[in-house]
Amino acid sequence: MRRFRGKAAAFAVIAACALSSGCTESGVADHISGNLQPSTGDGVLQLPQIQPVALPPGEPLSVVASTSIIGDVVAQVGRDSIELTTLMMPGQDPHGFEPTSSDMIAVSRAHIAFVNGWDLEAGLIGLIKSVSDDIVMVPVSASVQPIRHGTTSDPHVWMDPANVMRWTENVQTILSALDPQNHDAYRRNADRYLQELAQLDQYLEEQSAAIPQDRRKLVTNHDSLGYLEARYGFEVIATVIPAADPLAEPSARALGELVQLMRSAGLCTIYAESSANVQLAQAAAAELDSCGSVQVIQLYTGAIGPPGSGADSYIGMMRSNMDAIVGGQAHE
Repeated sequence: MRRFRGKAAAFAVIAACALSSGCTESGVADHISGNLQPSTGDGVLQLPQIQPVALPPGEPLSVVASTSIIGDVVAQVGRDSIELTTLMMPGQDPHGFEPTSSDMIAVSRAHIAFVNGWDLEAGLIGLIKSVSDDIVMVPVSASVQPIRHGTTSDPHVWMDPANVMRWTENVQTILSALDPQNHDAYRRNADRYLQELAQLDQYLEEQSAAIPQDRRKLVTNHDSLGYLEARYGFEVIATVIPAADPLAEPSARALGELVQLMRSAGLCTIYAESSANVQLAQAAAAELDSCGSVQVIQLYTGAIGPPGSGADSYIGMMRSNMDAIVGGQAHE
């Protein structure tokens, strides 16, 4: 049985984080074992060493995933062989997420937790360790070369399907190590999903190629499309929020500079995350008097969409995003 310190302890830690400036992997989680820390100077994460667990006959692995995107990928590989709890539901932004007591109970019972790494899940890593001393956290982005901004790594690696192919391999490796008797099932599931991801990559390439290179310029709500830019030849020339954290607030001067930049570039579309507050994007759009009409188009970046949205899986999310970008560029 896994140790659970009780709801009171979970609530106490959650309250402490909520009342402070926020718990991060570099703050409350300094004591965490090195499996979430970069082992190289370029910020590349590594997979932890995993030992098999003893499962009673017919009992599935108990698995936790941090975000809805990670949860979707883990579900594709684990399928019926795992019991999966995804902490962040569709539409929940990982930057500002706060878990509930039921989330922490699920963590206390889990054999493994899959997270992104690079401080994406601010506060969550420390809370997981506060509830379950012996849980192993696996960064699905292990072995992915991150885009570096000074000393920090851009965590939004899933915006390039090639990186999610690496996620898929990592999940398969970890699940097979934990549960060797289902190795063949995990491998089959991973191979099938890898084929679907390759088809997704081809679709995104074909759609982006329909946009002339000199028109592949985007203005977004915050800096989350770096990997999409690099993969498909786009350029984000400005962001409404001048930081990678969508909870940050731009100054009036920064918004004015953004509007002027868009006027100079002849751009009349702003792409905003569906999980973020789009009021700032709408405020900037209202100032663009040089445009006959201004669009604020929502993208799914930090979370998959709700059921029926067409973006309720990672693959659907990425297809929906590219379709929205292509449609938005036709408006320019």
